[in-house]
Amino acid sequence: MAETRSIPSWLSLATQIAAPITLVGTMLFYFGYVFSKAQYRYFGLDVDTVGLTPRDFVMRSPQPLLVPLIVLTALAAAVVALSGRLEAHVRDARTDPDELVRVRRLAGRCAVAGLGVLAAGLVLLLADAWLDAWRYLPIVSAVLVATGAAATAMALRYLPYRAVGAIAGLWVVALAGVLWAVSVTAQWSGQARAELMARHLQDLPAVILDSKEDLHLRNTVPAPEDLCWTSGDAPDAACAARADEFRYRYRGLHLLVQGPDAMFLVPGQWSPSATTLDVPRDADVRLQFQFVNTPPRRQ
Repeated sequence: MAETRSIPSWLSLATQIAAPITLVGTMLFYFGYVFSKAQYRYFGLDVDTVGLTPRDFVMRSPQPLLVPLIVLTALAAAVVALSGRLEAHVRDARTDPDELVRVRRLAGRCAVAGLGVLAAGLVLLLADAWLDAWRYLPIVSAVLVATGAAATAMALRYLPYRAVGAIAGLWVVALAGVLWAVSVTAQWSGQARAELMARHLQDLPAVILDSKEDLHLRNTVPAPEDLCWTSGDAPDAACAARADEFRYRYRGLHLLVQGPDAMFLVPGQWSPSATTLDVPRDADVRLQFQFVNTPPRRQ
């Protein structure tokens, strides 16, 4: 008879831990991606062009998740408290047939109300093509779907007859609604962050860009300084003849974000006609980062 080998306990424990960690990491990556995509789209950038790594997206996820986590934690505490009270009423009703009937009648009404809320959320979801001008439609639809599904699932627990798997299916729908709502919140958070940055572009790292040729950035920053034009009415002929020298200096640029292959610079003043400058790392330019204009404090 062949000897059967059981799975080591440490391997089983590692499997139980790895799956939730992978799921959490995937969710952090997704919400960080949604946040960053909305943020950089405000400046005309596709986040995939920047070349951020999965680790970068995960590190950007806490900001859009802060408010949803606080709200969801408060709601979870409220649901646990409500569920505890309902369980207490059900235990008391087991010795009183009339009370049990009243509890089940109330649960039936709650299930019907929950299904109504869920149906309203689904109708708004289907009506998205006609109501796309309403900004709050996605978040309202998501909240209605999640609330209706969760309320119906809780109410069905106290009914004597229910379809097999109905409660589990409703909780899956509720979870999908929650994730949808958090995703919309992350998108709004990214755009709000971009609008805040646009009002304070001067707070971004200041960059001086030197180039050998005129880059014609007239609509983005002030006209460049000609480093060969030190005095007189014309540039120095000897300096201008040296093609390998950095001749044009651009000021007023600020670092928006940097990826593995390029840096993206924006002007210091927001304008609808402004553009984001893509500077590849192998470009024949020179970048200088200015100190913050705050003198160090003496010890």
